[in-house]
Amino acid sequence: MDIFAQWQDGGTEVRWRSTTPANDGQEVAVFTRRSGTPGAPALVCVHGFPTSSIDYWGLAHELRSEAEIFTVDFPGYGLSDKPPSPYVYSLYDDARLLVHLITDVWQLEDYRIVTHDRGSSVGILVVTMLAEAKAPMPADLVITNGNIYLPLANLTAYQKALLDDSTSRATAAATTPDMLAAGLGASTFMPRRTLEDAEIAALAECFAHNDGIQVLPDTIQYLHERAADETRWLEALAANPVDTTLVWGLHDTVAPLRVANHVWHTYLKDKPGRSRYWVVPGADHYVQCDAPKQLADILRLTVVGDPAELQTLGDTPEGPVLVDQSDGDGTG
Repeated sequence: MDIFAQWQDGGTEVRWRSTTPANDGQEVAVFTRRSGTPGAPALVCVHGFPTSSIDYWGLAHELRSEAEIFTVDFPGYGLSDKPPSPYVYSLYDDARLLVHLITDVWQLEDYRIVTHDRGSSVGILVVTMLAEAKAPMPADLVITNGNIYLPLANLTAYQKALLDDSTSRATAAATTPDMLAAGLGASTFMPRRTLEDAEIAALAECFAHNDGIQVLPDTIQYLHERAADETRWLEALAANPVDTTLVWGLHDTVAPLRVANHVWHTYLKDKPGRSRYWVVPGADHYVQCDAPKQLADILRLTVVGDPAELQTLGDTPEGPVLVDQSDGDGTG
């Protein structure tokens, strides 16, 4: 199965003029995709670093008959343009792009957002921007594995090498698309995968498209933005009444469970709106790839209402565990 070709065939190009001052209004081509059932409840899926919207291939397949799936590859990723340095990649620019897509291009009013990794920071920024603009808000913001509180993260040696100006370009030059995809498959998926796996092979094709390896030292700079502003973003989310669901793959060592625990107890448990915290025992960092059916079941529960009677989804040992919940009144 050629997942990359299937995903590419369903896409549409949108032109985006960067709002980052250093880019001087440079225009880039952005890959967007709509799939599923037109007119069904809308789900906006937001990808992370260093991958792309193709991460949601399995989830889109699970929900294809009951949702309309909207995705985007941010500049620098997947099937979108990947302009080299001195182009500056920014979480803020991507958040403004996603707001533009939601409000102007897709014109969504009744929708949910599910985010992952770097995309979780984008999603948190987006709900703040939408609230400030008095635009239609998502019914739920779903946050999955990502280092949304960096003091508790475990950055890999590879990430640190890409962040270091003295080693970043040489590190990228020594990397091939196959190497990066295989490395992710062997360390961040559960069970571990190789290039023989269709989803890992698709990642390699995404990295190769428009020479995505060359921009890794530039796209990873989002971690500096996150380090500077993540507390302010989380505090804004804690005051926002949007319903918020935290879903975490248990086996993640890069964004370990302590990140989710801290964010839940410090920012989400007592915030306005309904909040839920799930742990998926059989998943690693890419919970949407490792457990698409279980994530789909959790998303279904956010649509139908309060899952208070549940502890383990499906009453099986491997099922997602509802760790905690709150109805936004401070009582749990």
